[in-house]
Amino acid sequence: MDDLWVVLPHLGAGGAQKVGLLAAEHFAEKGLRVRVLSLRPEHPVKHRLPENVTTFSIDLNPNEAVHPWLRDVWDRSLMARGRRFSVAQLIRYRRLLIRLITQILVLILQLLPSGVNRHFQPGCKGFAGWLLAHCMLSAGGLRYARLRSLLVEQRPRRVLALLSKTNILCCSAAWDLPIHLVVSERNDPRLQRMDRLWRWLRRVFYRRADVVTANTEGVLEALQEMGSWRRLELLPNPLPALVSTHSSPASTDRRQQILSVARLVPQKGLDLLLRAFASLPETVRFGWTVVLVGDGPEREQLGSLVESLSIGDSVRFEGFQLNPLQYMQSAAIFALPSRFEGMPNALLEAMASGLPAVVTDASPGPLEMVSDGRNGLVVPTEDPAAFAAALNTLMATPAHRLQLGEAARQTLRSMEWPVVEPLWRSVLALEQL
Repeated sequence: MDDLWVVLPHLGAGGAQKVGLLAAEHFAEKGLRVRVLSLRPEHPVKHRLPENVTTFSIDLNPNEAVHPWLRDVWDRSLMARGRRFSVAQLIRYRRLLIRLITQILVLILQLLPSGVNRHFQPGCKGFAGWLLAHCMLSAGGLRYARLRSLLVEQRPRRVLALLSKTNILCCSAAWDLPIHLVVSERNDPRLQRMDRLWRWLRRVFYRRADVVTANTEGVLEALQEMGSWRRLELLPNPLPALVSTHSSPASTDRRQQILSVARLVPQKGLDLLLRAFASLPETVRFGWTVVLVGDGPEREQLGSLVESLSIGDSVRFEGFQLNPLQYMQSAAIFALPSRFEGMPNALLEAMASGLPAVVTDASPGPLEMVSDGRNGLVVPTEDPAAFAAALNTLMATPAHRLQLGEAARQTLRSMEWPVVEPLWRSVLALEQL
């Protein structure tokens, strides 16, 4: 029997993946039997996988996920076309019905806490259990069914799930199983863009989690507003050992680079950073380079924006990097122009590397680490002029960069494993090991 499973949506780029793999590697080094489960094996792996941790994935046969009557798309007979149309419509209306049933179920659970509500508690059997399972099977499909089978067959002692949909799938799959289940919310649910059905399911199935965790105080407050959970805890992101080991005092001997490490998606606000940099006078920009480390669907759009702003000679797209530490140790400024955030690992690693950061006030997470004027600069979100002014301040004053960077490095001492490990052990019920 495994001591701990870390369940991730995939092993692609992302802060949750990095945290999950860090935790898996750390506790495997402590002697626990740890495995990492990826729900989407088709997603490219973008992280270094720990050598001491077994990684496996949900095995999905594409043909099994499709109704037999929908597979034979080459059959052009009138009868085959009629079958495909009929089945497609039935599937569509089934999904609509499940959405309606789920919405009614959530309302019942909210309005009748002492009546019908008690039949839908974790471990429930009979009609209530069947209804919940059916709702989840329709939302999670074959992936949920496979996850359920794995948990029933192998019964790990503990499961740590990260990110909302993965959390919901794990809560529903382990609904009546004797597994210590911990779920981790990484973003503010109030700002999160998630389908309404999944938001309903979260309110129901998070009841199963033994511990619901948040990586920032802001996310913790949002979860408190959502409902009453068995146990709600703040679980800070740990710093990678490599960052802690190579952390060095801030220095003025750095390249004139403004660094951002992020997925190239609208959430990260990299367009705002580029517009802010382009608005600076040429005399200020001279010799400086914006370095963007990361990949994503906005790559082409951001490239076009760079050309339209005529700053192509001052912007470098480095793509995804397995180890961005080398960029953090050579850059002078770290930029986080996000439109919303949880607690980005890149920010923590940059601060630990002695980088002063310019962050937006869109989400409370980064503001819990960055204090304006003390260890970084905070500007209003969606305000390129304010972001440009903050960049200008740091670009023009090396001594100020040095002061803020050293304060940032000292702040991140609280995120090293020796400090946060007792919290992780408590949440994962590992105190006795």
